Amino acid sequence: MHTYLHYRICLCFLAVSTVFLFASINSLAQSDDYLDREVFTIVEKQPEFPGGIQAMWDYLKQNVKYPSEAVKANVKGKSYVSFIVQKDGRLTDFQLVHGLGSGCDEEAMRVIKAMPSWKPGSQSGRLLKVKYTLPVLFGLDYPHAKGR
Repeated sequence: MHTYLHYRICLCFLAVSTVFLFASINSLAQSDDYLDREVFTIVEKQPEFPGGIQAMWDYLKQNVKYPSEAVKANVKGKSYVSFIVQKDGRLTDFQLVHGLGSGCDEEAMRVIKAMPSWKPGSQSGRLLKVKYTLPVLFGLDYPHAKGR
């Protein structure tokens, strides 16, 4: 009788352990699925333009054309464009966050959409989708990267 009771307790423990094991595996799978779907704004390693920040400013300086309408109206300032850097580095989901008008916003979108793929962002070594917002300057000087 004592052995039979011991056997039943072990079977119950095994059954409960199996349920918890499958629940844990399912939870991990759901968290992986969550990480694949979620778009992050803050990660350990932010996405990076190929060649770094100075290369990005150089790209913008070389490619942004100051719209004639903005020049005539003496419009100066920044258009802010947000986008998502995908896990493979592609840029998607472009949105104007803050605009200047006078053709500047369209030019900012054109130049950012034409950017090459970036180095993706990551957290604990795992590549993630990251939302990034970038200012495009019109009639202003781009900053210089520190250390240059």
